[in-house]
Amino acid sequence: MVGMSNERGSAPGNGKTVHGVFKWEMVRKALRAAEEGAYCWEIADGHIYYTEQCMRMLGLPLDEWAPNIFTETDLTIHAEDRQFFTAAVQRFLSSPGSAPLRVEVRLLNLRSRGWRWIRVNGLLEQDAAHKPVRLVGVWVDITRRKMADLHAMEDRDLFRTLINYLPDSIYFKNRESRFVIANEATARKMQVRTPSDLIGSRDEDFFDAAMSSVARSEERDIMATGRPITNRIHREPWKEGHSTWTRISKFPWYASDGSVKGIVGISSDVTELIEAQHRYRDIAGKLDERNRALEKEIDLAREVQQALQPVSIPDRVWKLEDGTVRRAHFHQVYMPSTGVAGDCFEVFPIGQSGLGMIICDVMGHGVRAALIASMLRGLMEQVANLADTPGLLLSSLNRQMSRIFTQASITMFASACYVYLDLDKKRLTLSGAGHPAPIIQMPDGRAYLPPIPRSPALGLIENAMFRESEIRLEPGMKLMLYTDGITEARNAGGDELGAQRIMDALAAQRPQDVKGMLDAALHTMRQFTGNAPQDDDICLLGVEFREGE
Repeated sequence: MVGMSNERGSAPGNGKTVHGVFKWEMVRKALRAAEEGAYCWEIADGHIYYTEQCMRMLGLPLDEWAPNIFTETDLTIHAEDRQFFTAAVQRFLSSPGSAPLRVEVRLLNLRSRGWRWIRVNGLLEQDAAHKPVRLVGVWVDITRRKMADLHAMEDRDLFRTLINYLPDSIYFKNRESRFVIANEATARKMQVRTPSDLIGSRDEDFFDAAMSSVARSEERDIMATGRPITNRIHREPWKEGHSTWTRISKFPWYASDGSVKGIVGISSDVTELIEAQHRYRDIAGKLDERNRALEKEIDLAREVQQALQPVSIPDRVWKLEDGTVRRAHFHQVYMPSTGVAGDCFEVFPIGQSGLGMIICDVMGHGVRAALIASMLRGLMEQVANLADTPGLLLSSLNRQMSRIFTQASITMFASACYVYLDLDKKRLTLSGAGHPAPIIQMPDGRAYLPPIPRSPALGLIENAMFRESEIRLEPGMKLMLYTDGITEARNAGGDELGAQRIMDALAAQRPQDVKGMLDAALHTMRQFTGNAPQDDDICLLGVEFREGE
């Protein structure tokens, strides 16, 4: 075959067909032109042969030894897939039948140490005694399709989790006003066992005839005109004779082609508040109690969020053969403006000598922004295999966020700046998504903003591309990633601080280490703003490159 592992250099002789003789070189060209990778496993002697496409999926050059994925699964197959893969292959070898082998697994790229999904297809050749002799087949890269399936499942799970944990009743009805989707709160309100028990039901199955007729008429009007009902309080007479009060909103449910599929309803039970209007003190006491409970929840959320941010970041060290040590030393500052923040950062090792640094700023403040920031953390784990390519990592994050926001019908975005630092190659690779460029201070004290290609924020344009720029590391160089909470801080006259004032202060003070750099930036801000309150979250992440024996 074109590319082979284990035994190299040999290839079958020229083949013949009913149309005549063709050269082996034609087979080579055909295999190289195909997107799939072909393999041939000689079962008796254990040798395996790969085409160039297989070697590329393994991350190896054509002339390098490659492990046998069928017998050396610990070197090639994801740990979660090994037992399943080995069992599937053994079942096929013992009783192949007429259908070919088809099994999907995660394959390790031996160069990047990243994973890709492949489908392994194969046909078995047997000798006269029906003993397996040779397994021949192809690998098909299904990473894009597999990841799309996984993301779709995650989106559905996220939606279901979100509506099930909300205390309000949320439901979808079709054009006949029959329930098609409902959350746990709606099932509890209707006193059925599970939300599935509501599917196909109508209001008349629970409420009296008069109210059910009014609700049906309202929903027909919403579907016909598109006019929603928002935050209306009304009485709900039930079949059993009792009544409750609810605050309800209803609006049209549109299909992707613009047609109306039905209505969406959101309601919350306000019976206690309505019945207690004449008892103002009791209502005030209940509201005060609920506020305290909410404050406790926000305090807990703030504690959890701050716990997720590392108190200190260990140095990243790379030692050369000549005894030279290269070190990345960190310092960070995290200052939410409210209980919880929409700013976040992460620092994580990559390979033997690299590390990734990302800082994000979600639109807005408070709980909503904090939820999106938490979601970003989860998405980062899914794109860890792209950590050494900042542009691709931001592109993948952007696609996933755009799909989630679109499906949830919300308008949100987050700016981000990602830096890949390679201690071995002494270089920084940067990419940004609508985020301010970091401040770099050179050993001579000069501070400047590095050029980063302009790109939109995450979540706005699904197919946006994110480009990169590179900077060579120099001993003593310091870099500060920051959110706009510091540069957009205003003084009493309404003027913004800006990045230039910070760089001027750094050049004048020439801090000795990265902690001093961040302290100098904060001191400059406080001198500029005076007693003005902090209106935005502030997040600073600094790194200093050191080199020596």
